Amino acid sequence: MRTCLQCLCPVAATLLATAPFQTAAALAGNPIVVAVPARAGAVTGTRQNSDEFIWRLFIQFVSPVGGRDPSRVVFETWASDNDTFSKQPVWPQPDQPKRFQASRLGLAASPDNGIIDVACNPPKVPGLASFPHGDSDELCIAEEVRRNRPMFDYIVGNQLNTRAGLAAAYARSFDVQMPTNAVAVKGDWIPVQTLLKWIPQIGSLDNLRTLYHTGTSGGVEYGLVSLHVSSRQNTNWVWGTFEHELTPGRCDDIGCCDSFGATRKTVRPNNKQINSQYGRCHKTAKLKAMMKSAGISPVWDHYCLKSTQVDYMDPSGLPSVLGNSVIERLAGNGTVAASSCITCHSYASFDASGTTSSNVVGILPYNPTGRPIPDIMKGSLRFDFMWGVLGAP
Repeated sequence: MRTCLQCLCPVAATLLATAPFQTAAALAGNPIVVAVPARAGAVTGTRQNSDEFIWRLFIQFVSPVGGRDPSRVVFETWASDNDTFSKQPVWPQPDQPKRFQASRLGLAASPDNGIIDVACNPPKVPGLASFPHGDSDELCIAEEVRRNRPMFDYIVGNQLNTRAGLAAAYARSFDVQMPTNAVAVKGDWIPVQTLLKWIPQIGSLDNLRTLYHTGTSGGVEYGLVSLHVSSRQNTNWVWGTFEHELTPGRCDDIGCCDSFGATRKTVRPNNKQINSQYGRCHKTAKLKAMMKSAGISPVWDHYCLKSTQVDYMDPSGLPSVLGNSVIERLAGNGTVAASSCITCHSYASFDASGTTSSNVVGILPYNPTGRPIPDIMKGSLRFDFMWGVLGAP
């Protein structure tokens, strides 16, 4: 077995075994390596590794679209969960008002995490990331999921947007396979006044707008703090996650790895101080040139690729993990070091009734990593790694 120092991202995610599963090594004070941080891998049909591939994709979907709102970018014009999983799905108009939702996956994994009909929910354990808490409705995190036109057309064209349509697909043993150019983006947003409280060094609202991509929903201005990206370019998809450089604890737990876009390719966790700042993620000359050529806003220079993931396991046979400090740690169920985008999404599925089975939903709080367990999805058909199926009406 290779040591972590031989990995592209030389940071091991370790957990100490706890009773009743303690081993001699754990009792002796030695950490047990149970997973390793995800790192760049191969992408089908290209010579780019997944870090470069995801950065190129990122530049495409954060490019400006112009129109009435010049700050709006491409992914914000794609179909939301509510646009897609509807009895009357409609591709949105370019200037359609932004509408946030609660984290569907977070609520499924931890039902008492919030109320699904409230777009912006407070994190379950704000202290995990020193997040401000109190009685204000704006001390919360909102989410949006956007799907590009190829994915929207596939879901709607195959009538997979409702439970009735899913039940019919199950009856004919339909094999859900999104087109290779399908892309989904999940973004987490925080009200700007809450951001100023959470990260005082931002200083002022004017400065915040130079550092963060912002948007308005329901009369409240929000700052974008994190993004998950998934592309069907690989059979098991290509996964990447981005965080704003000022997010407290950005590289805690599993470190940060970017073999293409960052001049400092590996950032180790600060094990002496939780929720510390990790500084700028300075971009390579090649990435800077690509961003300039695309004409994207300077605010995107402040977003950092945490890592990418293309497989359940690393080459040594250990589970691969990738989690986001906001999406998983705050909006989800509180963990980064035991999160795996690819494994979690592999369980997205539906049964004969067109709903996700209780067996599948029941495993989500346990943060599945490694290869999926077939018995969990017995009697279900996979929805090709897309959890939007939870929102089918």
